[in-house]
Formats: sequence, C-alpha cells, structure tokens
Amino acid sequence: MRRAHSLLRRVVVCGALAASSGCGARTYEQSYAGYTNRLLFRAQYPAVDKLFNAFDYGHAILSETLIRYPSDYAPRLEGPVYRKLTCEVLRHPPRVPLEERAVGPAYGTKLPEVLATFEWAHMLHRQIYDIIASEPFSLERRDQRIAAAMRYYRSRRDLALSEVPKSMELMEGQPYSLAFRKTAPKYNGLIWSYHWLQMAVYDAMLAAPDPPSRREMVARDVELFMRMTTDEGKFAPATMPMSPAIAPMFTERYPEAAIVFDNLHSLHDVVSDILASPKVPSDQKRNVILTAMSRYKDSTSFTTTREEWLSMSRDMGGVDTTRVTTRSTDCR
Repeated sequence: MRRAHSLLRRVVVCGALAASSGCGARTYEQSYAGYTNRLLFRAQYPAVDKLFNAFDYGHAILSETLIRYPSDYAPRLEGPVYRKLTCEVLRHPPRVPLEERAVGPAYGTKLPEVLATFEWAHMLHRQIYDIIASEPFSLERRDQRIAAAMRYYRSRRDLALSEVPKSMELMEGQPYSLAFRKTAPKYNGLIWSYHWLQMAVYDAMLAAPDPPSRREMVARDVELFMRMTTDEGKFAPATMPMSPAIAPMFTERYPEAAIVFDNLHSLHDVVSDILASPKVPSDQKRNVILTAMSRYKDSTSFTTTREEWLSMSRDMGGVDTTRVTTRSTDCR
C-alpha cells in the first residue's frame, strides 16, 4: 500500500511538470521577471500583440499535424490548415496567449522539452517588447532592463538557447534538412513571415522618435506582414529571415538577444524538418530532435563567429518589401 501511494504521488507530480524534460529534471514553469512592465506592449500595440498569439497557434498546429498525420501532412498544411490560418486566425487573432498544449496535445505529450524551450524563448520576446515599449527614451535604463531579461532567460539552463551563433550546417547540412520546406513551401513561407514580423517590430520601435511614430511604423509592418499572407504566400520571405538583416538596429545594440532569436527560429525549422523527413524513422524522431535541440543550447557545437553570422545574414538578405504592394482577397 505504501508503495502504491508513492507511485501515485509520482504520477501526479510528473503529470504536473508540463514544462519538464523528464520527471527527475525538477523543472517548472516560470513567468515574467518582476522588473518587466508586463502587458504594456499589449496595451500600446494590441493588433500586433494579438498576431503573436495567432503565431503560437500556427506553430502548435504545425507540429501537431506533422506528428498526427505523417503520411499526408503536406496537403493538410498547404490546404485547409493554411487557409484557416490566413483567412480566419490571422484576421481575427485571439486576444490572449493560447495554451499550445491544448492546440497540439500530441505535440505537447511527445515533445514537452521542445515546447517548453520554445515557450521560454517566446517569453523572452514578449519581455523585451514590453521593456522597449516602456522605455522609449531612457537608453541606459532600457539597456539595463534588457540585460536583466537576458540574465533571467539564461537562469533556466535547461531551456535557454545559446547566445553563440550557429552555422547553417546545423540547419541545412543534416540528412533531414530542408525536408519540410520542400514538401510544404507555402506553409514554410508563412512561418518565415511570422519570424520576419517578430524581428521587424523591434526596429520599428527603436527607430521611431516618438510614440505616434512608433505606432505608425509598427502598423506599417503589420500591414506588410498581412500582405505576405495573401496571394497564396507569393510575397512571403524566400529565405529564413535573420535578425541582422531584418532588425539591424536591434542586432547592433542587443546582439546576444538577436542571436538567441535566430537560433530559436532556426530550431523551429529543424524540428519541422525532422518530423517531416522520411529519412528519420518515426521511432527515432524524438531522439533526433532532442539531439538537435541540445546543439542549439550548447556553445561549442556547429558554432560560427559573429562576423560570419553577420555576413551570412547579409548574403541571405531580408524581405523585399517593395514587392509587397498588393493585397488580393483570396479568402472569399
């Protein structure tokens, strides 16, 4: 009886550790650091904040579809899922952040470590948005708070991605690489559009001289993003958006954060590639994903210098926003 009670307690505790990488890992969920003016960005820029909630849905339903429908994920994602996202979710985004485990229960069950790692980096995104939104003119104070946010992010060594840039070999030179973008290019472009807006907003806020100009520049980037989702993704990024090309001001002032976000966006691609690749047997996908994720967390494997990272970003280029000039009504 005593052993049965012990086992029951263990089941309850393990079930409660939604963000854990295993019951023995003793990890737990954390919220914002106390110094952050939480939700200020949401109050000042509600349209883009709601889009970020929709992005969580898009990421979760992607992984869920890849896991649940390995034989026909591409027509599902390129067809009804893409249409639902571009014609419904992005045009009427949720007002509050979504619980990704509810959107992707199989994803949350099979890859809880990955989900927790992504959520921790997404929280860093939101904290920095809030800090910049609350400190438009005090550069020293803003720098101090972003440095504190980075220390808080690093405090979770089980979840934090490396602040050292990774070479393209890690994303594009593996046996499974490019599998997803080749089989579902339209949905892949949509994900890259997400990542473009997440970085573009930083420079829109940093470059503007006053709050009205900030709102105007952020609204401009939101409009550009929405146009990227029309015409069957015709104007979506053709290469993975990288921080130095999309947000040069943010990258120059906060390079560690920019590197984390590039590693995050690259890891998103890698997880999709592994789940999509027929070269990775289904019973090995989890282990291959965890190995790839560990490489994005360490600071020794597949690394490159900051100079090479900047050069690589310039070579890949950004988004040619001059092409994004039309907005058709393909949601009728």
